[in-house]
Amino acid sequence: MEHVESLDDDRIIRRYMDMILATQRSNYYQLDDQGKPKPWLSLKLRPADIPDIPPPVPFFEIFVYAPDIEGVHLRGGKVARGGLRWSDRQEDFRTEILGLVKAQQVKNTVIVPVGAKGGFVCKRQPQLTGREAILAEGQRCYKRFIRALLDVTDNIVDGTLIPPASVVRHDEDDPYLVVAADKGTATFSDLANAVSEDYGFWLGDAFASGGSNGYDHKKMGITAKGGWESVKRHFRELGINCQETDFTCVGIGDMAGDVFGNGMLLSKHTRLVAAFNHLHIFLDPEPNAATSWKERDRLFNLPRSSWEDYDPSLISEGGGVHSRRSKSIKLTPQVQKLLGTRKQSVPPNELIGMILRMQVDLLWNGGIGTYVKAEVETIPM
Repeated sequence: MEHVESLDDDRIIRRYMDMILATQRSNYYQLDDQGKPKPWLSLKLRPADIPDIPPPVPFFEIFVYAPDIEGVHLRGGKVARGGLRWSDRQEDFRTEILGLVKAQQVKNTVIVPVGAKGGFVCKRQPQLTGREAILAEGQRCYKRFIRALLDVTDNIVDGTLIPPASVVRHDEDDPYLVVAADKGTATFSDLANAVSEDYGFWLGDAFASGGSNGYDHKKMGITAKGGWESVKRHFRELGINCQETDFTCVGIGDMAGDVFGNGMLLSKHTRLVAAFNHLHIFLDPEPNAATSWKERDRLFNLPRSSWEDYDPSLISEGGGVHSRRSKSIKLTPQVQKLLGTRKQSVPPNELIGMILRMQVDLLWNGGIGTYVKAEVETIPM
């Protein structure tokens, strides 16, 4: 390295060296049933050995790459549990999964020692049309992602630990790998367990929770129902029965999600005036509680729905669905009144800030991200 003259070149080469030295396992030398190299690459990394990696730093990370799929699986420790997400964030899915695993770490403190989370993107999805074609591609990529994870995971056969074939291990024995459902994969657990059985993995159908032998998180709505008990308690302290009286609400998320979707159906008196996720901003200044509930219920049961699927004829005057990629969003008189502003147009992020500061009865955070902080708190960079 002493012969590298450029500081930038030196920094880049050292970073590559750090990544290579942090790699604990790879399936690069494995062959498929036809004796050909597998069409995907799995790299198991120890992130703590990589300088300047954004926190929280996982204990292990498996990176999966193929022409049609990319994904990561992050674990907080050797014994960890968490779901796999079908992400549509092609550019920054790792950032999304890192935020999810941070929350999972907290939630799993009373379940297992630490949390985990995984996610993948279907790189051909933007070129597909039709829900059936997109679903089939998602399932195919999901199974490929599961295979890639198991390629670099130890197995146990008759009580004896068996390392994966054609893999040089630079870490210790590591046979514990489990997955669960998350957004987009709520019905995929049987697919994962079928792959587990095909690999002869020691956990069998305990590898993926959910499926035909387990719980469907979205169908049961356990998380949302628990959170809604707190909502009812808060309203009760204000002298309001939110199950019998209309109230206004702002939401973070969309109806395809488990927590947001279930939560926005738990009272037929919810008047959702605004909501946003990472793709869209939904505005409905004067919603009809009964009509909007029925439409949200339709979206909840529509596979991989988005706010764009909301029937525009059911949105009150001045409302609409806007892309977060827009340069600016025009504010109608009805929306101006709703937000308490005279501005005629604002960028999407500024509009989200206005939504979060609106005078409403309930803020339902069923999405990803932290949007509220105390004045004394700082934002980590």
